[in-house]
Formats: sequence, structure tokens, C-alpha cells
Amino acid sequence: MKKYFLILIIFSFTLFLAACGSESTSSEGNSSESGVRTIDVAVPPAAKPLSYTDENGELTGYEVEILKRVDERLEDYKFELVGVGDSAAELGLDTGKYDMIAQGLFKTDEREEKYLIPSESNGSSLMKIYLNEASKEVNSLEDLVGKSILPPNPTGGVFNLLVQYNEENPENQLEFKPSDQGLSVAARLKEVESGKYDALVLPSNLGQAEIIEKENLNIYTSDPVEINKTYFLIHNAEENKQLSEEISTVLKDLKDEGVLSELSLEYYGEDVFQYE
Repeated sequence: MKKYFLILIIFSFTLFLAACGSESTSSEGNSSESGVRTIDVAVPPAAKPLSYTDENGELTGYEVEILKRVDERLEDYKFELVGVGDSAAELGLDTGKYDMIAQGLFKTDEREEKYLIPSESNGSSLMKIYLNEASKEVNSLEDLVGKSILPPNPTGGVFNLLVQYNEENPENQLEFKPSDQGLSVAARLKEVESGKYDALVLPSNLGQAEIIEKENLNIYTSDPVEINKTYFLIHNAEENKQLSEEISTVLKDLKDEGVLSELSLEYYGEDVFQYE
């Protein structure tokens, strides 16, 4: 009787080990089958039309919609989009809290040293001049000599552009004073329309076209005076190098297929790729 009891215990223990092994194998199999890596992407929550939160509380905008289409084509990754302010997003990218950020960013030497940047751009930021009736013949930065320019942010790209122009043209200087007054784009456009300032220099991807139409502003817009390609920035880690390459490939395909041009027309009101 003891012998049979011992055999029964051994048999039960064997079945238990087999079941554990089967469960372990099944778990590993599911992990392998669903081995999709989650990529946390920080985007601005209130930077319409680049990236913003719609009336349903969902993130949308030009770069957000690009990210969604890239995500659809990368089977090994799942993008989790998070609304984050600009400075917090870049800090999070530095620490690895976020794998990628999208903010209509330019490629610089400093950023190339710190981050992984896809070889393919996602669009272009077109620097334009916004003018009132009295100054509508202005078509270049040189034409702004003698004109009053709405104060640019002292840490922004517009300020750097104007400073660079003056450095390159010491005999033909632009007059402007930087300010961090924090006016909205709509408020700045209205100050130009009213004649308080002759001109406003800004990237065209801040919703100006929609504001001008909605507010029925009498504003004239120049052709681009500078064109800067924009890129996604990726946390610099070995595991992200392949991600960067795959994003580049998909972005090129989306350009070739005209998808990015369609999104540009939808959100910016113009095809920024015509200038590439």
C-alpha cells in the first residue's frame, strides 16, 4: 500500500512539473508573439496645428498624424503619445523617460551630438513675414530695413535669424528689440494689422493661416525667407538605432506616396514639401 502511495505521489509531482513547463513555454510563446516594443513619444498638447488636443480630448495635429501613420507601418513598435510641454519633453528625452519627442524641431550640431535623428525630415518650418497694408511690398529681410518689427522672443529662432542677418549685413541693419511678452500669435498678427508694427517674422506652422481667415485680418504674407527642415528626436540608446532607421524609411515612403503633402495641406493650408 505504501508502495502504491509513493508511486502516486511521484506521478502527481511529474504531472505538476510538466504542467509548469507547459505554462512557462506558453507564456514565453505569447511574449514572443506579441513582442511589440512600446515607444513613449512626447508631443505638445497645445501647439495647433503642429500638435494639440481636440474637442474630444484626443491628441491630433500635423506631427501627431504623421506619428500615427508611421506607427501603423512599424509592426514591431507601438507608439504611446503623451502631451508634454516643450522643456519637460526635451528633459525627459535626455533622461530616457521618453523615447522620442516631436515638436517641429530643427537639426543642430548640438542635437546631433545628444540625440538620434532620423535621416529623413518630417516636414519644413517656413519662416515668413506677416505685413500690414502699408508694408505689403516687403518680400525679404532686406526689405525690412527701416521698418518696425514686432519684438521677437530673445531665445527663439526668429531672434537668431534677425541677429544673423545683421551680422552679415553691417551696413544695412534691421532695428528690433527682443521681448518675452508672451503674446499669442493672434494678438501679434492684430498688432501688425493695426499698424502698431509694420511686420512680424514667424515660422508659418503656428496656425497663422487659420487665424487670419477666422479673424478676417487684413494681413499680407511673404514667401519663405528661410526654410528649416523639421525632425523627430530620439533618445540616444543602442536599442533605438534601428528604430531611427526604420522611421526614416517609413517617412521617405510617406513622402513618395504624397501622404505627408496631404497632411501638410490639411493642417498648414499649404504643401511645405514644394520647397524641398
